[in-house]
Amino acid sequence: MKVVGITGGIASGKSTLSAYLKDRYKAYIFNADEEAKKLLNDDIVKDKIKETFPNISNLSLKSIANEAFQNKESQKKLNNIIHPMINQMILKRIKEKEDSYNLFIIDAALIIESGMFEYHKSNGSKLVLVVADEEIRIQRALARNNLSKETIIDRTKLQMEDSQKIKHADFVIYNNTSTSELFNEIDKIIKTINE
Repeated sequence: MKVVGITGGIASGKSTLSAYLKDRYKAYIFNADEEAKKLLNDDIVKDKIKETFPNISNLSLKSIANEAFQNKESQKKLNNIIHPMINQMILKRIKEKEDSYNLFIIDAALIIESGMFEYHKSNGSKLVLVVADEEIRIQRALARNNLSKETIIDRTKLQMEDSQKIKHADFVIYNNTSTSELFNEIDKIIKTINE
C-alpha cells in the first residue's frame, strides 16, 4: 500500500483532490481535520483544552476555533494537544487498512507544520502540495458560506507560506484553473508514484 500525504492551505483544493482519489483510485482517505473534530468530543481532550485555555466559554467547535485561531501561539497550544493523537491514529489506521487498499491518503492541512509527515517520508511515502493564488482561495472559501472574508484571511495568515511548504513537498500542483486540470495533474503523480 502506498501512503501519500496531501496538503495545502485553506480552499487550495486538497479535499476536492482527496474525493477524486477515493472515487477514481478507491483510495482510503484519512481526513485529519474531520478526525481532529471527532477528538474534540473525547473527555481527555476536553479536559486538556479546558486546562490549556481557562478562559474558553464552552467547548463547542466554534468556541475552540475562536480560541485557537486568535494567534500562532494559541494555535500551537491546541495543535500540541491534538497532533500527537492524530499521528497515532494515522499509524493505527495504516496498519488496519494495508491489506484492503492500494492507496492510503492522509489529507491534512498541517501535515508539514505538525511534523507528522517526516516519519512517513522516511518510510518512502510521498507528499503532494496543492497551491492556489490567495484571491482564488478566498473566493472558493467564501463560496462555502461558512466563514467571513476576515476570518478566512486571518486563518490564512496563521498558515505556513506556500513558499516554505514547497521545500517539503515531493510534488506541487498549482490549482488555479479547472478541476479537470487538477485531476489530470494528480493522475500523472499517481502514475509516477506507482512506477
